[in-house]
Amino acid sequence: MSGSPGKLSSKKLNVLCLSYWYDSKISLPEDLLELYSSTTGWVEALSTEGAQVTVLQRFHRHARFERNGVVFQFHADMYGPELHNWQIPWSFHRAIRRVCARMGPKAEATVVHFNGLLFPLHLLALKAMLPRRSPIVVQHHAERPWRGLRRHVQRWGLRAADGFFFAASGLASPWADDGLILDNQPVYQVMEGSTSFRRKDRATARAKTGVTGDPTVLWVGQLISRKDPLTVLRGFESVLQQAPKARLYMIYGNDDLLPEVRARVASSASLARSVTFAGSVPHAEMESYYNSADYFVLGSHYEGSGYALVEALACGVVPVVTDIPSFRVMTDGGKIGACWPPGDAEAFATAFLNVLRQPVEPLSERAVAFFEDQLSFPAIARKALKAYGAVAARRAAQNS
Repeated sequence: MSGSPGKLSSKKLNVLCLSYWYDSKISLPEDLLELYSSTTGWVEALSTEGAQVTVLQRFHRHARFERNGVVFQFHADMYGPELHNWQIPWSFHRAIRRVCARMGPKAEATVVHFNGLLFPLHLLALKAMLPRRSPIVVQHHAERPWRGLRRHVQRWGLRAADGFFFAASGLASPWADDGLILDNQPVYQVMEGSTSFRRKDRATARAKTGVTGDPTVLWVGQLISRKDPLTVLRGFESVLQQAPKARLYMIYGNDDLLPEVRARVASSASLARSVTFAGSVPHAEMESYYNSADYFVLGSHYEGSGYALVEALACGVVPVVTDIPSFRVMTDGGKIGACWPPGDAEAFATAFLNVLRQPVEPLSERAVAFFEDQLSFPAIARKALKAYGAVAARRAAQNS
């Protein structure tokens, strides 16, 4: 099921990245691109690496412009920002077909990048309208397989895909085990996004944020059961017995578990003096917070990738995170920092203290080097282009 790289010819590969859904509060195309900065960074990196890239985005009005080598084409149709599964945007698909037809003679191949595994009818309808030479790659974004009768529709629709991108190949196993991804549909391990954050001077960053501690520890994640903040707090309470000057800063948006988390912190004298609830922080300020921290922690039981972890690694923050497929890949199998079993507070404390015994600077440098080599926009663009080339070559062989 795993895919192997393909080779590009002297012609450029043409990549069409599709976005079917958008935020209804956004009025200008430029603002939408700013909101989806991870996607923008992805396609611009593809262009820098040599592809001809067009982004086709459903929107409430038509617009077209070029930025940093990428063509952005916004298309208005009869539907609202969030499509239902039965709402097929035919006019949008016709626009996609026109771009594929126009680029055909000019490119080695035209590959369509389709986001999400939860829209099988859209995928089928698109496949029927595309030229035979244009393969479709579907990008996983943390979705899980449907249950019940809907699974049959999902299995039927996903057969229209020529290949899949998952942040970790292990995330594809449930889909393959249930027959939703077939043996002849290759899976490529390609991250869904990256960040422009970079490592900065720690002292300067701490002067901005006011973060203190020896060491300083950062949590960036929603306070929900899947992220499991209570297990991290139980483990951190044990850590404080040996590292009493440690400070944990918790940054979060969704705060479903905030009452329970606050109660847990208040019940412990060591946690009460060592945990700071920073709450929601504007994304533009997050780079300074990452660069104020020594270590990054999360208790996630499941992630489609982990944008907060990507940002932490880019800034050289040493991760101590759960041993789940995406985090395992993003920490080089736990060699960058440490991984621990989800739900196990004692394992978290042991892993954290083991990392704490090592000099932090070499670990930080290793985190940045791994990010640049494997998780940065240029790195994932290179992986994606190899995968696109392989999918295009397979399709060409099937059509010959």
